[in-house]
Amino acid sequence: MAYFSRRNEYIVEYSGHEEVSNALRERLIGVMNRYIDRNVSLGAGPAWFIEPSDFEHATKQEISEGYPFLVIKDGEFHKVFTVVEIFLDLLNDIIAKNREDAIVEIKKAFKLSGSVYGINGSNRIELLISNDSAEKIQSIKNIISPFPEFCDRFFQAVGNLVGRKSKPEDIVKDIFVSAEGYLKAISGGSRFGDSIKELEKKSKINNEQKKVLEALNQFASDTSGTRHAGNSATPTEKDTLWFLDTLVAQLRMIDRNK
Repeated sequence: MAYFSRRNEYIVEYSGHEEVSNALRERLIGVMNRYIDRNVSLGAGPAWFIEPSDFEHATKQEISEGYPFLVIKDGEFHKVFTVVEIFLDLLNDIIAKNREDAIVEIKKAFKLSGSVYGINGSNRIELLISNDSAEKIQSIKNIISPFPEFCDRFFQAVGNLVGRKSKPEDIVKDIFVSAEGYLKAISGGSRFGDSIKELEKKSKINNEQKKVLEALNQFASDTSGTRHAGNSATPTEKDTLWFLDTLVAQLRMIDRNK
């Protein structure tokens, strides 16, 4: 269940390629604090919590220079993810309910933070989209960040795509609206069509690029439930990722020609 702020999209979160956002770091620390503690004597039964000394020892075997919570707070992305995987492995030694709850909460931390990474069935962290797509999406940040309204909406849509938090048709709409706003802002056009005509006139795009952008506009306009009723089928996740990849490639090309 989504609470008010998230349900009404007042919270925009994204944690991208080779990145651990502050929100994701805080969530990870919160989950770990709940399941890492000193154990009282339980006889022969399994422990309730991961012992702090065990967590620290296991972490220092892999990352010699850091304490686990400091790594989570300030470390490079790969070190943070290493500590998370160590935590997930140590959960095998505690009672089943706590182990299961902790795994669910770690997965939720990634999802709520709009991360392009997630936890697989072997409790290992993996990219939810291709490495190539993730790198290209990340490169868009510097391009559209001067326009916060469009940037926030774009990356919220990407987070919703990788976290499967919205319908594909809604994600396509948000991606398109973000790109349309950006193109209008840099071209001075009042509509999407006017914007790409203006960009072609200024030699910022060639005729083939113009055709690609027009096709993307047509896709967003014609698929059912995206912007209008539409005559074509409702987009799938695969369609949405194609739309995102293709649009990102066009925005990168336009930026290079500015």
